[in-house]
Amino acid sequence: MTARLASFVCLLVAVPAAANVAASTRTPAAFTLSPGSARTRSEVLGEELSFDCSGAEREEACRFEARYRLRNGTSEAEVIDAAFLGIRVREVSVAFDGEPLPVAQGQMDPPESTPGTGDAAQAPPSPQEALGRLARTSVERFGFILTLPPEREGELVVRGVVLLERRFLPSGYEWPAVQVRHVLLSSETRRATSWDIDYLLGPIRTWAGSPKLHVTVRIPSAWEVGSSPDASARTLPEATGWQVRRKGAHVVAERRLDGANAPEWFNIALTQRKPWWIPGGVQLGVGARLGDASRFMARLGYQLAAPESFLHSLSVETDFREQLVLTPLTQYATPQILIIPSLGLGVGVPVQVLPEARPGLRLLVDLHFGPVGAALSWDRYPRLREGSDTFSRLALLLQVGL
Repeated sequence: MTARLASFVCLLVAVPAAANVAASTRTPAAFTLSPGSARTRSEVLGEELSFDCSGAEREEACRFEARYRLRNGTSEAEVIDAAFLGIRVREVSVAFDGEPLPVAQGQMDPPESTPGTGDAAQAPPSPQEALGRLARTSVERFGFILTLPPEREGELVVRGVVLLERRFLPSGYEWPAVQVRHVLLSSETRRATSWDIDYLLGPIRTWAGSPKLHVTVRIPSAWEVGSSPDASARTLPEATGWQVRRKGAHVVAERRLDGANAPEWFNIALTQRKPWWIPGGVQLGVGARLGDASRFMARLGYQLAAPESFLHSLSVETDFREQLVLTPLTQYATPQILIIPSLGLGVGVPVQVLPEARPGLRLLVDLHFGPVGAALSWDRYPRLREGSDTFSRLALLLQVGL
């Protein structure tokens, strides 16, 4: 599944010139670049862009608001043909100085017309492959007409909802130990999850002026904000340039950009951090104690991961006659890579309950291919009081994880 991520831009141009269409997707990546020449007499002085993603975990959507400070410094009124373009946006409304403007809702540009519209639409000469990918992306157009009186400043406000879709990062042929050992009961939430918003900055250059852009993002406190330097889904977001502060149960991140030096597009990556612990599942084992006092042994336990590579378990072992041992244990376990099994090395504290209460030290090595594996453990029980003996026990068990 390619991660199509919400992207949008308010693109304003003077009549009769047609608008450049700008859109972006992630994996495959495609960005149309603006020619960079101003087509209006009116200026954009600044843009305040805010995203409220406080409910994104439930809705996978953010409410956005883009505020443009405009100025017509000429002695004549200017009529501006405007279009708000977006992928996965809805509920778009437009107002100028507090007065709502009629908006043509959700006119869909077919994929083949996405790179441009009208005679004035120009595609950059070099990224032909990117434009080909972009041609497969439909863009919604929300059109409106704006009239700027002469020698006056005003504020244009665009509001709406951008739908988020998770960034798809295939794990390949590697599975965490807690997942591969407990295929039935382990949690599906094992990795950090990222969503992306790609905001195009280039089209604002069809206006006169060199605006400053102030971006504000509000997210749950357990999330992080960053930006990916390129369009690859595998590129990890970077927090460089973002200023983060806590505000109650949420985090507010801010960033400022200079319109003249800003890139053609700006990425906002929202990341829900990986949980610090992952539920695992039940372990069942049968085998034998080795050595002179060999006997049948069975094991029942529960295992979880915290963090992902460290497995923690509590188990009970018995021969169903006179032996009973409780063992908390922690081990480091490698992931399973294709046909290479998961290897675990651990240390624990076996507490013998029967025939007499006695603590010891356990070293364990196990090997798992999927939920089936084998575990070799060595227990050492030191002398605790006068008259007691020091002894060791070696056991080999076949294990199945649920």
